[in-house]
Amino acid sequence: MQDNQNFTEGSIFKKMLKFMLPILGALVLQAMYGAVDMLIVGQFGSPEGISAVTTGSGIVNLATFTVCGLTMGVTVLIGRYLGEKKEEKLSEVISGAVAFFGVLALAVTVLLIVFALPLAQIMQAPKDAEALTVQ
Repeated sequence: MQDNQNFTEGSIFKKMLKFMLPILGALVLQAMYGAVDMLIVGQFGSPEGISAVTTGSGIVNLATFTVCGLTMGVTVLIGRYLGEKKEEKLSEVISGAVAFFGVLALAVTVLLIVFALPLAQIMQAPKDAEALTVQ
């Protein structure tokens, strides 16, 4: 028997759990990536390097979590059109989301590169660590 992922019928708890776990896992992996960076730099690097990694991880996590929030909006639209049985609208939402997130990825990349130093200063990176934070 195949499990139907229709959120409009039946018990929602198991379906929400299956929906939520991959997203939660991705966010946990992102946070662990920053923690592992700090462990490695802490073992082999300088105090400035530790500060740079900590500051950089905060900035990258902010960008990642913001994009994850935006993707939730797309999943809400997809769920809405599936629930309303308007499958023809799905291709518009998905293609629009792909285009939007492609442009967003380019824009965020450029903004993070251009504004790396001001972001490091806003995050109050020590003066000694600013160059490493920007790198």
